[in-house]
Amino acid sequence: MPRVLICGPYPDPIGGISIHIQRLATLLNRAAIGTSFCDESANKKENIFNIRSLNFIAYASLIFKSDIVHIHSSIGIFRLMHLLFAFVMRKKTIVTLHSWRNGVISSYIWSLLFNLLCSKIILVNHAISKRLKVNIAKQVLYPAFIPPLDVLGDLPIELSAFIASAKLQHKKIASSNAFRIVEHNRQDLYGLDLCIDAFSKKEISESAVLVFSISDPSTNLKKIECYLKIIAERKLEDVIYLQLGSINFYALLQSSDISIRATNTDGDALSIRESLFLNKPCIASDCTNRPEGTQLFKNRSLDSLSESILNALRAPLPARSNSGALQEIENFYLKLYTDF
Repeated sequence: MPRVLICGPYPDPIGGISIHIQRLATLLNRAAIGTSFCDESANKKENIFNIRSLNFIAYASLIFKSDIVHIHSSIGIFRLMHLLFAFVMRKKTIVTLHSWRNGVISSYIWSLLFNLLCSKIILVNHAISKRLKVNIAKQVLYPAFIPPLDVLGDLPIELSAFIASAKLQHKKIASSNAFRIVEHNRQDLYGLDLCIDAFSKKEISESAVLVFSISDPSTNLKKIECYLKIIAERKLEDVIYLQLGSINFYALLQSSDISIRATNTDGDALSIRESLFLNKPCIASDCTNRPEGTQLFKNRSLDSLSESILNALRAPLPARSNSGALQEIENFYLKLYTDF
């Protein structure tokens, strides 16, 4: 079996890519495929190499000892570094693009680099494939979702108490998440502002509460404090709960009735796939192609989001089986690593 070096952010903090990497490693180890990691996260961990240490001897050694380098980087300089080192050492490379926000010129340059330097490139949705001109023989169009493969942790005590209190009031639980609070096109990328406005509406707040999880709150504390002030001014402390810090979002989804993905740009969002896997109604903006079964609202439209939330609260989904989904995903990755 090949040995795979997985490059990208390893949790904590928890985000869509880091959770994908963690679950992928678990899946590969179950199949007796050895893995090692090149972590790109700002949070350094014991016994896991971090590229930010700038220890290039250890970095080169990791690549040299691997058969395949699988790159999940969202930071361009890291992605380019992995590609170049792997190319020089004549290693097979796979790049997974979980999202793509680059402009036309940058996309053209990266397309040339991918065609020259990588063996295979996984594009998680059609929107990304349209923006890149990658050799069709190297392209694989496949969603990034891998279901949890191990035991889930508990939710924080305060969050569990908030959920329990809401359920005692016979309110539904809506959940949403963000890796960190950032802007795209001068708007809140994850749409927390829209969610606060939607749950400020009486017809929604009387029947539901919102838990909004922010994995890494440290990068924009001023904006988060502004949102907390708005929540307090509107007297919504019992309606909107901002979870600051990493949690197991899949565990939160299990306790939720609906989920919301109000981003104004996106890749193949893990939270949407997890919601659908758990048969939970998932409301998402129409900023990109979404998986079948997602309930769409018009991007950045408060009225459209509010209407979608009310519709989801009123109409439960029919039961659906996910048997066979995990086996299909396992087969895909086993074939991916052995079909060179």
